[in-house]
Amino acid sequence: MSVIREFDPWRSPLCTCPPKYSLSPYTGCGHHCLYCYASSYIKDFYRVRVKKNILSRLKRDLRKIDKRKVISMSNSSDPYTPPEEHLGVTRKVLKTLISAGCKVLIVTKSDLVLRDLDIIRRGKVSVSITVTTLDEKLAKIIEPRAPAPSRRIKALAELTRNSIPVSARIDPIIPYINDYEESIKRLVSRLSEAGVLHVVTSTYKARPDSLKRLESSFLNLKSKLKTLYRIRGEKLCGYWYLNRRLREDIIKTVRDVVLAYGMTFASCREGLSYLNTAICDGSHLIDLIKAR
Repeated sequence: MSVIREFDPWRSPLCTCPPKYSLSPYTGCGHHCLYCYASSYIKDFYRVRVKKNILSRLKRDLRKIDKRKVISMSNSSDPYTPPEEHLGVTRKVLKTLISAGCKVLIVTKSDLVLRDLDIIRRGKVSVSITVTTLDEKLAKIIEPRAPAPSRRIKALAELTRNSIPVSARIDPIIPYINDYEESIKRLVSRLSEAGVLHVVTSTYKARPDSLKRLESSFLNLKSKLKTLYRIRGEKLCGYWYLNRRLREDIIKTVRDVVLAYGMTFASCREGLSYLNTAICDGSHLIDLIKAR
């Protein structure tokens, strides 16, 4: 197939996602997140490009796929990257998918997804929005061109009001930056108020380029981050991970808070799937949608 691909996160044995497809209308992303992992795999990642002949290629692919599988849009390049506001490519792709009767999981950091509510409401669609922190100043540093956290929370609430099942990603959790328990409690509380049904979380996995960006932006943490990842951490699947005990402590902290609010929980690529209470990516929420 051309633009719809079998989801395969670089054959990571730590991935617990169910079989699904991946579809990215764009190559690259304009949110410029410091922690982005995709920038180490995709050349010139922060320069957004529309995939060539995306709609014609998509229509050909739709004749070949298994419609029982969810199409995740997107897993690396945000479908609502800033240029989408005037290009409208994701809107056209989404309309095509829903007209074809596909199950769709939208994964984004942007409240621009609300623009397409008229389409989303007609299909089997669940939306997952990433919110790493409620701190607007901190978010502006680590996710400089993404919409403010308050806008994302409002988007989750608006989707819920329109009967769209939503999940949230607290991803990544970065030591000394957004890992404080009180901050996590406040964030989970706001997500619960917005109607979130499922929370996915993950610790930051370092790659050379993303770690360099974080160290440059948080000079006071440079030594601490280097120690946690390069010295005390462990190399797994091409990334520097926090050591297992520390990862487990962080994930359990989030899990306990999430479950206390009555939401389901999962971790992402941590090797801690025994802590999960539902499918990791939140795609199970699509089955909550009544036939339309």
